[in-house]
Amino acid sequence: MTFIPAKKIQFILKGKKTAYLLLLPALIIFVIFFVYPNAYVFYLSLFRWAGISPQKFFIGFENYRKLLFKDTIWIKAVINTAIIAIQSIGIQIPVALALAIVLNKKIRGAGIFTSIIFLPLIISLVAVAMVWTWMYDPGFGIINKVLGKLGLTILTREWLSDMRTALFSVIVTINWIYIGLYVVILTAGLKSIPKSIFDAARVDGLSELQTACRITIPLLKEVIAVIIIMCITGAFKSFDLIWVMTYGGPAHATEIAATHLYRMGFRRLEAGYASAIGVIIFFICLITIVIQLKIMRIKIAK
Repeated sequence: MTFIPAKKIQFILKGKKTAYLLLLPALIIFVIFFVYPNAYVFYLSLFRWAGISPQKFFIGFENYRKLLFKDTIWIKAVINTAIIAIQSIGIQIPVALALAIVLNKKIRGAGIFTSIIFLPLIISLVAVAMVWTWMYDPGFGIINKVLGKLGLTILTREWLSDMRTALFSVIVTINWIYIGLYVVILTAGLKSIPKSIFDAARVDGLSELQTACRITIPLLKEVIAVIIIMCITGAFKSFDLIWVMTYGGPAHATEIAATHLYRMGFRRLEAGYASAIGVIIFFICLITIVIQLKIMRIKIAK
């Protein structure tokens, strides 16, 4: 049996107290700006409240029952949000990875191209949304004009006013914005991989595709996991872009969880109901991310 000297125990306890004291400011900030607001939102979700009146009527979990079982627009919003998240993972990440691999080869102009592709993220999303709205305009928009010049008039559309193309049009804009961000992140990840590994792969006769599948992707698992989380959470936060471009229309064709929350809270003045939407969004994101992290940990452990 090993005995720990009393002085050593006192030193350890003193060190723990110091650590807790150093963590205290961050903990206070976390409680004030994260725990309390989220707890208060849950509290508000139990009431029928307009958001501007002092009267609150306690209704328990009625807002949640209505949201989950009666609100067809919410179901549509969740489906659209899931579509944006899934396509972000399935399109943005592979395209960004391919571009990052090419740019990592130190080709001429790679730095300039990286700066250009990252530029959409520097610009205000509201400004980007307005520019793309003009581009999609059926009258003077450049997209329909280019299609007309190419003799493809049959493909011209009222892109943001047509229920069949509105969500697709918004997704194109989202991809154009965020692919550059993931290119930069993946390029940084690639630079952390020793060059000797890629040299050995070339010596062994692996093609570019084989190198990407067998070496690059496995070594970037942690980075890709973070990007997947960003894709999922980003889909729930794409409010400003969609609201400026379509207001969630036409006929809720581009409605997502965040626009539905805003509409209920600030347009229809149902703050309690909007709070319930916010709570559900929080738990959807939390559960999805926890599951995804567990899957990634299992794969990494193997």
